[in-house]
Amino acid sequence: MKNHHHSPHLVIRDVTLRDGLQNLPGVISTADKLDLLDALIDAGVKEFQITSFVSAARVPQMNDAEAVYAGSVKRGLSPNVLVVNLKGFERAVSAGVKSIDAVLSASNTHNRRNANRTTLESANEIITMLSRAAHAGARVGVNIANSFHCASEGAIDPEMILALMRGFHDSGVRFVCLSDTTGQAKADAVAHLVDKCLHMGVDVGLHLRDTHGRAGENARAGYKAGARCFDAALSGLGGSPFTPGVGGNLSLETADAVFAEAGVATGLVASKLATAREKMAGITAAAAKAGAA
Repeated sequence: MKNHHHSPHLVIRDVTLRDGLQNLPGVISTADKLDLLDALIDAGVKEFQITSFVSAARVPQMNDAEAVYAGSVKRGLSPNVLVVNLKGFERAVSAGVKSIDAVLSASNTHNRRNANRTTLESANEIITMLSRAAHAGARVGVNIANSFHCASEGAIDPEMILALMRGFHDSGVRFVCLSDTTGQAKADAVAHLVDKCLHMGVDVGLHLRDTHGRAGENARAGYKAGARCFDAALSGLGGSPFTPGVGGNLSLETADAVFAEAGVATGLVASKLATAREKMAGITAAAAKAGAA
């Protein structure tokens, strides 16, 4: 991730194929995922977090991570992927991935549910990934789930996030994506944490949920504070399979509107996003029908 906070350059990173699809009951075929990818590219999306290298037993929708990544490379992309442990990192590296986000949760309760280990154990694994990344020609960023609030543990102390970040920064991390996993964050808290992380010398992204309809205003506050990478999904699809009751993601459509209003070009084409939405509706409806059969 380049030094986005030193310029007005905005990155809207599409997570439709990863976060957007992971909760759906019917497994979507690789071919359908790549058709949807083509529609998103046509709509002006340039950056993707394309898949996650995780256990197919736990997240069946991600059972074709290698194939989806290979398909994206054939389309001229070099997308980001998500991993939750060292095994996933090694799979991603073997597949030729050059941009990897390792996720851990600021909440021990959620991290145990999501990764079957403590937050500290996940942090230590990420530091091992960083030590191996240079040899593999890969860059590792960190995605901190529950950066603001946890459904089980309540409000998360910003100092906990900053303590984690100090350790990661000392190990070479230069990009952090702060995730509002439950959608409970408010704009002032988002701006405060973004500012603190930027002063640590890392680029900051935001992964915002829309549980209470605040994803747009939180994106605006984050951008004003200096964040330059925003995860978004078509029609706000998605959520966490291990955090019930949360809303979907910041939508590509909302992100486009928020940044256009702020005078920042997104490169997205509204009419082409509508076409992609129609394609996605057809694909997800067919998968749901097949899953129910």
